[in-house]
Amino acid sequence: MPEEAAQPVDTHNNPESRAAESGAPTSVARASAGGPPPRDAPKSGDLPEQETGGTADGNPVAGVTISTADEQDETPRRTTSRRQQQQQRDAANAQAENDRVNALTNQVEQLNGQLNQMKADQRALYDLERLTRAEQRTEDLRRQLREITDKEFQYQERLAEIEYESQSDSIQRRAALIGTLNPSAVREAISQQLERERARIQKQLELLAASHTRLEAAVASADAEVERLRQRVDAADAAQQQSAPAPDAATNGTTNAAPQPVPTPTPAQPPI
Repeated sequence: MPEEAAQPVDTHNNPESRAAESGAPTSVARASAGGPPPRDAPKSGDLPEQETGGTADGNPVAGVTISTADEQDETPRRTTSRRQQQQQRDAANAQAENDRVNALTNQVEQLNGQLNQMKADQRALYDLERLTRAEQRTEDLRRQLREITDKEFQYQERLAEIEYESQSDSIQRRAALIGTLNPSAVREAISQQLERERARIQKQLELLAASHTRLEAAVASADAEVERLRQRVDAADAAQQQSAPAPDAATNGTTNAAPQPVPTPTPAQPPI
């Protein structure tokens, strides 16, 4: 008995499958996350309608709700990072400002130091000039004092001569040299002449004594002024030498220090 050919079995061609297909509702596919339902395909020859929303506008995430948890976590971190960056910028700006202030302060201090040095140099030069003038004035006063002393000595010698000539014997001898018929009148005239000269010389000696006293006081004051100015000049020179920077060891043997101004020496005082 020949074998029958095997017939293919359709798994859907049975009463159960047909009953399930007839009773099951037609499912409609929808876009994810609540998107609009797909439409039927256009008929042959019709163009698809232009979509104005969703992914048709070029936004691939249109209609899709994205979780904001990451954004909520990222916002504090960004705020903290921005705050730190701002703080760093503020700190850098404050440091730069402090550096500028320090630089300006140093420049001001250097300028003040240079200005003070210039003032000290000017005071030293002024003191030197005053010292020179004071020494010249002292020398001039001493010269005047010597002249007055010489005049006093001359007047005193003449006064001694008048005292000798005022004696009776001297007047008699002088009157004898004059030929006259009245010798007593000649002697009286000689005596009066010597008295007038004595009074004039004594008046001159009084004036010279007052000038001598005044000049002695002026010379003493001038000497004190010279000594005071000399001490100031010496102190200024010592302070300038102390404040001067030490020369470099490498250039110590090749460079010489600038010469410091020295006061004019006081001339020797002549004996009075």
